[in-house]
Amino acid sequence: MIKVNALTVRYPRTATPSVSEVFLQLTEGVTALLGANGAGKTTLLRAVSGALSPTSGRVTIDDLNPYARRERKSALNRIAFMPQTAAVPRDLTALDFVAYLTWMRGKGRSEARSQAMQALDAVGLAGRAEDKLKKLSGGMVRRVWFAQALAAQAGTLLLDEPSTGLDPRQRATMVELIRGRAKGTVLLSSHIIEDVLSLATSVVVLREGRVVHQGPLTSEVNESWLLSLIGDPEE
Repeated sequence: MIKVNALTVRYPRTATPSVSEVFLQLTEGVTALLGANGAGKTTLLRAVSGALSPTSGRVTIDDLNPYARRERKSALNRIAFMPQTAAVPRDLTALDFVAYLTWMRGKGRSEARSQAMQALDAVGLAGRAEDKLKKLSGGMVRRVWFAQALAAQAGTLLLDEPSTGLDPRQRATMVELIRGRAKGTVLLSSHIIEDVLSLATSVVVLREGRVVHQGPLTSEVNESWLLSLIGDPEE
């Protein structure tokens, strides 16, 4: 379970918070985080993941605070985060990269490598597991990042634009893999409304760092309605 209580994040030397007074409580299912560019989606995901300290407010994962020294390790072991953009060690193979991140979570080397290989197979990259990351396309690297989230076998998945750079077939595979994790807690940001409508069980809409809508994704929710809530992207 993800709980966010009055979360505010303000970056240094900025007057306006990127995220302001956000309240969330997410349990089982897939929650889509929507908003225009600059709405605060990535900031919120990073704050929930333990990567970006809040200016004020509180985040808990299964009642553990990822920013409390004594609770941080246990909290982070319950989370798997797929960033939208992040540098990768280009001279590592896909398998070594995913296995290393899995090992860093406390798994034995053999177990980490086995889980990494299973995850790469799930995202359709078993045949490229021994290729160095610098030889993979941008879409393949996105799938490697998703594989490391799957390999973590965490109860909570945080996915920042997981379908970016994927072709239609890869997108469909990604959607099915995420749907398969719906018994856990999944919070994902996406600008692809079609995927959101087919996948999510609930939706949170951010505008200028504030939640303007939060609720179940019912049959009455459609693309036009969501786009009207999202508003115009930041110029």
